[in-house]
Amino acid sequence: MLDPISLQTVSRIHIDLPPNSVGLNEISADANGSMIYVEGPIAVDPNGCCSLYSIDLATLRMNQAASISGIHSGIREMSNDRLHLSPDGHWLFGVKNFVGPALDMYDVDQGRVVRQLMPTVVDSDWFASGAWSGDHFYFYASKDDGSSARLWMVSPNTTDLGEGVAVDPFAQAPGCPPHSFALENIAVTGNILFVYEAFGLIGDRRNECPNLMQGGAWLVDSSSGRLLQHMAADLHFSVLLPGGEGPIFYGLSSGGPNWEFPVKFVRIDARDGQILQSRTLDTERWHISIASLRLVPSGDVQAFHPSLFSTK
Repeated sequence: MLDPISLQTVSRIHIDLPPNSVGLNEISADANGSMIYVEGPIAVDPNGCCSLYSIDLATLRMNQAASISGIHSGIREMSNDRLHLSPDGHWLFGVKNFVGPALDMYDVDQGRVVRQLMPTVVDSDWFASGAWSGDHFYFYASKDDGSSARLWMVSPNTTDLGEGVAVDPFAQAPGCPPHSFALENIAVTGNILFVYEAFGLIGDRRNECPNLMQGGAWLVDSSSGRLLQHMAADLHFSVLLPGGEGPIFYGLSSGGPNWEFPVKFVRIDARDGQILQSRTLDTERWHISIASLRLVPSGDVQAFHPSLFSTK
């Protein structure tokens, strides 16, 4: 757990895992900041991924919360979606990437998917992502070679996506093999929207064309699709997240395509792209989440999980 201003460590929670397990993947917190969740090995098969575990910050007791990882919702129609809960908690939007992009709109009060929106101007070789900003949702889709992209601003009342706004391409790399895949993502805080290529994941294009990949993120005019500014060009973000309060982004820059070099964690002013604080992390595969916690354990502590993992 890191201080949001200095980025220095304020607490560590150690979790004992079985030897040669899949390790930990992803982290999040509940709404009131009293519980954190991590994705880890399947309890009965440490080589399998993943189960979702909760850690009570008051007692440090760790329990299995679900037998499947947190990306899955338990909602049949959205089982493979990347989920985004609206700030007011009334809507759960699911970004689907299966035979082309789609957006599932789940009404939490009604407990059902009320509609699915599919862009008609894209094909199966496009990949979608999305993010909430206040009461509207940005839905972004890009062609896998980085040659085209489109942006939609969606509300819970939207019934048709239309053509959206064409966004200037930024991820084209003519020297890369034809099968290389540009995984583009967006980050939003207030009315500030950035697009970036996500690195450090499966299919990182630096493995095949290491000298052709531009790092950083681009400020987008959401009404025209024009790229206005390129920031942090020397960083290759695996993720870029809004800071919650104020125009701040936090970014995790993978040290290499296979995380083989030290990793940088940065705090960025979203208005001008200035890096306000930077910290070098160990050479590991890192995941981050931004949350306000009610209780932060002091110093180095141990999570308590008696007989949670099978020893077979």
